[in-house]
Amino acid sequence: MVGTALFVITVLLYWPAISFPFVNYDDQLYVYENAEVLKGLSWSALVWSATSVVSANWHPLTVLSHLADCSLYGKFAGGHHLTSLLIHSINSVLLWLLLKRLTRWFWFSALVAALFAWHPLNVESVVWIAERKNVLSTFFFILTLWAYSSYATKPSGIRYTLTALLFILGLASKPMLVTLPFLLLLLDYWPLQRFSLEPPLGLKQRCIWLLVREKTPFLLISLVFCCVTFIVQNRAGAVKSLTDVPLNIRLLNIPVAYVNYGFKTLAPINLRVIYDFPENLLFLGVAASLLLGLITYLGWYWRFKFRWLLVGWLWFLVTLIPVIGLVQVGEQAMAERYAYLPLIGLFFIIAAGFRTYIFAKPQRRPVVVLLVIFILGICLMLSQRQLMLWKNSITLFSHAVKLNPDSALAHDLLATALSGNGRVPEAIEQYSQSVRLRPDRPEAQYNLGREEIEAGKFMEAEAHLNAALLKSPSNPIYHNTRGVALLQGGRAQEAEKEFRLTIELQREYAKPYFNLGKILMAEGQTAAAITNYAMAVQLQPDWVEALENLASAHATNGDFTSAIATANAALTVALTSQPPGLTNQIIAEITSYQKALGQLPRIISP
Repeated sequence: MVGTALFVITVLLYWPAISFPFVNYDDQLYVYENAEVLKGLSWSALVWSATSVVSANWHPLTVLSHLADCSLYGKFAGGHHLTSLLIHSINSVLLWLLLKRLTRWFWFSALVAALFAWHPLNVESVVWIAERKNVLSTFFFILTLWAYSSYATKPSGIRYTLTALLFILGLASKPMLVTLPFLLLLLDYWPLQRFSLEPPLGLKQRCIWLLVREKTPFLLISLVFCCVTFIVQNRAGAVKSLTDVPLNIRLLNIPVAYVNYGFKTLAPINLRVIYDFPENLLFLGVAASLLLGLITYLGWYWRFKFRWLLVGWLWFLVTLIPVIGLVQVGEQAMAERYAYLPLIGLFFIIAAGFRTYIFAKPQRRPVVVLLVIFILGICLMLSQRQLMLWKNSITLFSHAVKLNPDSALAHDLLATALSGNGRVPEAIEQYSQSVRLRPDRPEAQYNLGREEIEAGKFMEAEAHLNAALLKSPSNPIYHNTRGVALLQGGRAQEAEKEFRLTIELQREYAKPYFNLGKILMAEGQTAAAITNYAMAVQLQPDWVEALENLASAHATNGDFTSAIATANAALTVALTSQPPGLTNQIIAEITSYQKALGQLPRIISP
């Protein structure tokens, strides 16, 4: 009954997300602009998911889940949301069952699971499609703990192997689970009680070293995934250098981030998708360190009386280590999605605290029950409000800008959302704000330059693209876009050099071949243009405009047979993804090619 209620309420809470679109923050990298993912499941997709890097991460199981969603739902974002909310709802029920099995505390386990299911700090992990890796990895994490509890109760090679396999599946969803070996030792202490910290030392105390040795294979698995993750993220340029984020900033921000996560657990207000580094970091860092030290001391001091306090607190501290910022990935000082798994430790403390308070004096039970109902009601209300911020990108990033008007990234993302909705002047204004706040940030300069091309401001666009290239001189996307600005500004020869340079920098990038093909066609070099258009189509087979231009080039070269075949390929793609006007245009082109070839007008059915 409790599990059913937990599942149903969680699904109902997140059900509005079914009507939400993708957001323009990593969702395009994982799903709606990822050509490989959009193909859905296949044998070749299985191989690709195991060998690919998506958004500077290697997490093949997460990629497989997105491939499966695309097979089921295509580009319908609601289907992708449905999968995530179902996994989160299942996680909540599994967490309740796991804790009930481990502790034998029925209502304690139910409260921890309810807080996990309905806390507003977890909304980001569930409703953000790009964060599928969070809910999926936690699913395997809980199953790993379940298998381990079974092994700890009745050790066997099969149970041990199953625990390790589930752990690998969790890491293949998101490598944040690398701290699991330490968590297994925590569970050995409480609630499994396989060893004790209480004197005098006896057989159980001496066995702690056997328990540590027992975790060695898990530790080795963690080390392998740590190395792979660092190499992948570093090669993708996601790992920030000490120049970008100095070591003193990172070290001072760590205790501040810990305290902020804890504070927002107790008072989940002003939640946002972007958190920049705070000001007065020296003072805040010292104060936060003292507070963390005090709580850790109290956990250790009461380790005999309240084992759950030490376990819950260390769970929170340890599980955050991979994402706390010592190795800085991205620009954020903290992120709500990082708290999804660590919060379970704090929920331990809250729920066990209520249980201890009641057991001290049973007459307190009615007051505590009312308080718990009130807290869960507040969580549901705040989560529902937080959920609605994700109804579209403009709402989400407008809120981020409102809460933090000095965040260059927030302005940048809002501008991208506005641009996607055709609101170019507003987008330029937001990109300009981002550049004003962080002129040294090449992404901001590039985005402003790209938007100014849309507005026909080619000279201004070139200036901003030049600024972006000063910081990232080998970025092929920046060079290609600068070439577009030059071409549309009437400087075709300079643009041609820029496109050729882009191709040298990245030969598997379709756009510079296409752009170079347009210049060559205008210069009358039809054969060379065909070569470049064909390369663009080879790299991006579903690019309708490239197929159309290639067909036109074949026709100009007198090869109407190839023109008809290529235009029909364009029609095949257009019928599934393009507006009717474009489809009619392609049909008219095919008809003209057939007439030129002396054929009766006939459209080859795709």
